[in-house]
Amino acid sequence: MIEAEKYIKQEDFERLEVALQDYLDEKIDHNQLVGERLMLGVYGQWQENLCMVRSKLPGGDVPLSYLLGYAEGLDAVDCMETVHITTRQDIQYNDVPLDQTPKLLRLLAEHNITTREACGNTVRNVSGCPMATVCQREHVDVIPYIESTAAYLVRNPLTQSLPRKFKITYSGCEADCAQGAIQDLGFVATRNSEGQPGFKVLAGGGLGPQSRQAIVIEEFLPEEMLLPASQAVLAMHDKYSDRKRKSRSRIKFLVERFGAEGFIEKYREELARTAAAFDVDLAPAGQWRQAQEDAAACGHGAPRQVTAQHQADLFAVPVHVPGGDLTAGQLRGLHKLLTEQGYSHLRATQDQELIVFNVLEQGIPALVEGLKALDLGLIEPGTDVVACPGTTTCQLGITSSRVVAKMLDGGADDLVIRVNGCQNNCAHSDLADIGFYGKGRRHFGQLIPTYAIRLGGCGMAGGDLAFAGPEVPAVRVPIAVKRIADAFAERQEENEKFSAWSRRLGPDYFDKLLEDLTQVREFELPMLQRDHGDSAVFKVQSTGVGECAGASIDPVDKFLLDIAYERNLRNAFAVKRKFREAAESMENVFSLVGRALLTASGAEETNPAEDQMVAAVIAALPDDQAVSEAYAERFTTFTDWSADLDELDYPNLIKETDAWLKRARMSCRTMQAKRNKK
Repeated sequence: MIEAEKYIKQEDFERLEVALQDYLDEKIDHNQLVGERLMLGVYGQWQENLCMVRSKLPGGDVPLSYLLGYAEGLDAVDCMETVHITTRQDIQYNDVPLDQTPKLLRLLAEHNITTREACGNTVRNVSGCPMATVCQREHVDVIPYIESTAAYLVRNPLTQSLPRKFKITYSGCEADCAQGAIQDLGFVATRNSEGQPGFKVLAGGGLGPQSRQAIVIEEFLPEEMLLPASQAVLAMHDKYSDRKRKSRSRIKFLVERFGAEGFIEKYREELARTAAAFDVDLAPAGQWRQAQEDAAACGHGAPRQVTAQHQADLFAVPVHVPGGDLTAGQLRGLHKLLTEQGYSHLRATQDQELIVFNVLEQGIPALVEGLKALDLGLIEPGTDVVACPGTTTCQLGITSSRVVAKMLDGGADDLVIRVNGCQNNCAHSDLADIGFYGKGRRHFGQLIPTYAIRLGGCGMAGGDLAFAGPEVPAVRVPIAVKRIADAFAERQEENEKFSAWSRRLGPDYFDKLLEDLTQVREFELPMLQRDHGDSAVFKVQSTGVGECAGASIDPVDKFLLDIAYERNLRNAFAVKRKFREAAESMENVFSLVGRALLTASGAEETNPAEDQMVAAVIAALPDDQAVSEAYAERFTTFTDWSADLDELDYPNLIKETDAWLKRARMSCRTMQAKRNKK
């Protein structure tokens, strides 16, 4: 469960309300409002003045009290009739009117449900193995690590304005059911050759138009180094990722830019700094156990059947949630059912289902009967179908992915099917047995809604990204799925998985299998020009720019965040009596303050040479000599102190410097406000 006081602060809601009113009064522009609401999980839809509101659930854990909060939210605001489970183990609302978002956020906060940093250019929900705490194969319960990482990084100055979003996940064993291979940062519990517990660390993975599997940056990392390692990779992202080209700003592109060896070298440089400043008393510690390595892995996304826990005589019961959607009635019904039967919480999974834990065998029938009364139940073969919102709500949606997904069936082999409305891969088509992404394709001069097929993907250990198959018009997607599923059932070898089967046969086989479905004849255009659920002739309505890329931040604000980060490091070094390292952080602070003052003042040169910084600041602030001259004085005092690092002088030096920093920050804000009014 989250630390409410860390995630939820009333001033967040007050600031959003002020920004919203200023936007309505035309005092600020749309971009400034976006920056405020994204940090609180409020994401714009393509429909004007409608929003998605996403809550944040580290590890997917859902205390039963949250169910009542989500239900009250549905009743309190005008929105869709359901909440939706996401592939990152979050729960979100759609179609919330912009002016009602503060009301919804406050209501959720009353139930300790946070939306802080669920969207925007920051660390998104820290996800994990769906069977954490109970899996027979796990070396350790990763939930404490997930919660510690999420709490450590929320509101952290380093994470408040990253170049792009950043995703972290934890797996409890080498099977890597949480799919670290496609994350910005993945931790996989393991033991080294001497039997010591720790984690394998993966970095630089990601999906989208240019999917990439992560590289291994640590074969073995002690658990006390998890947070410094996270901070080191985030510092790399903040320092080196491309802030101008959002399509190239995910951390996977740093692997491409530096190469694997170069990436690891820069990671080691940052780790040396973050580890030196880290207080090991903050390190999370887990209860390690002897894993049952012969037990089956829980699988892609979550287990698909009732599964024995490592706790004796207890079972985990997966719950099928059609489309990942829950009504207010179902939420309240679940709360009543599970409370009466003695269960404490649920877990949301990456395949948009739920899991109930600690169920006695004799309690399973009553639980299942109660679920059926709520139009829920056990998971049945063929239902492992997940879709992104597509054109229902998403600004980037090209095709109606959610509508067509309801028409698909993975068959008796329970094939993994993932449907995306565009190439951004939010539904993970590159990790599916059969994946799709929507696009528009012209035939005879007419635009046809089309899906590109991806085949044989798996994000777990030993898996690989899907390979490209043919493209079929949207209308023919259900036929294509059935034909592929039937072919697998007929031609698979004993115990052969779909990923191995599809690769054994190769792309040419699927081109031939679906050849008639890929062909478009002119007389068929009227039938093929309409997307599922839409009677109008197809056209691409995507805006081309989604808010998942975040709003741009004022350069002065970014400098101020960087100053706060360096001050935090400085203080951490000083506590450990590492005054040389503290001095290096202080030097960075003076450089950043100088650049912030120059930028806020509108100076042409904002990054002068180090020996010219003081003169540049004085010249740029003729009307604020108290700040500029104090800058020169403080810098001289610091330079003199750093020559011999006198520990006795340090407290007074920092006290005076931090007092001046407050004045410098106010000066930056004043100049920034004047500049923005022009």
